[in-house]
Amino acid sequence: MATTKLRITKVRLKNLVTKEMGYSTRVITNGTASLDEIAATACRNTTLHKAEAKIALELCMEAVAEQLKQGYIVDLGPVGKLYPSCSSSWVATADELSLENVKPTLYFHAADEVAGAIKGASLQWAKAADDPNQAPQGGTTEGGDTPSGDTPSGGGGDEPGEDRP
Repeated sequence: MATTKLRITKVRLKNLVTKEMGYSTRVITNGTASLDEIAATACRNTTLHKAEAKIALELCMEAVAEQLKQGYIVDLGPVGKLYPSCSSSWVATADELSLENVKPTLYFHAADEVAGAIKGASLQWAKAADDPNQAPQGGTTEGGDTPSGDTPSGGGGDEPGEDRP
């Protein structure tokens, strides 16, 4: 099995706890694999047509959403599990905790094979040309951030623009 290679870049980031500016890293992805592309790849070397694979995937995702709405954990087999979850701010007493402070969220736990592929990836620094969010010298990034990093331009690797401590 081929080793995953992840290209990473340095990004200016404010530490939300200390309020200091510093650096973190962000993965430079190769884009997004569409449902059409996944369906076409999934039916290679089979008699299944890519349209049949796509509709089967769409039906599965509808069923996943339905099960999550009913409060179930959804086991996606070799991909991992989806868990309904929630987050709230910390309070000192149970009486202080109210529903207005609770936000429903979704938690994904990757299966061992998927997690292992990423954790075992080799890392390499991306070239400036590899990063679509990297500004040319003297320019600004899409969000108007200066290359000197007066404001954060990316997160800890999950989503561009996501601030992390």
